[in-house]
Amino acid sequence: MTVKKTGRGFTLIEVLIAMLVMSLGLLGVAATLITAMHSSNSNYLKQLAVQSTYDMADRMRSNLLAASMPNSGNPYITALSPPGATAPSPDCTSSACTTPAQMAAYDVWQWKTDLRNNLPEGLGSIAVVADPTDNKALVTITVQWSDQPARATFNAASPVTTSTFSVVTQL
Repeated sequence: MTVKKTGRGFTLIEVLIAMLVMSLGLLGVAATLITAMHSSNSNYLKQLAVQSTYDMADRMRSNLLAASMPNSGNPYITALSPPGATAPSPDCTSSACTTPAQMAAYDVWQWKTDLRNNLPEGLGSIAVVADPTDNKALVTITVQWSDQPARATFNAASPVTTSTFSVVTQL
């Protein structure tokens, strides 16, 4: 009587092919996770920019006398630039600001300092124009930051990405 020999288990080639297929699948999962992380970081920075624009709009609404001044004398109007090295005098946290213009100068300095500290290369600008339809002012608050850390890739030569968020609101 002849005994039929049956093979049991896997050959070495089958195991190597299975490991290769599994490795490629895991590389795809890793790439997806890295993309999701970069997207999450970018969205976080945008949310910080959104919050900061609405913070400044609220500061301007609380100091409406200074915020609704004509363009030439409005202390809230500022260019896209970093904050000053020191707080304006008087520092409204340690002593009371006595005029709306002092409060506005402190608000702008504090807002720009927060942008610099919370966003990579964060800058802010404010423009105020009179609304032609009624007696209120239209305010454009703009925040700009570098999104490169959030969008970092394996390519070191990737261009620097600057993101901008603007809000136009009526005071």
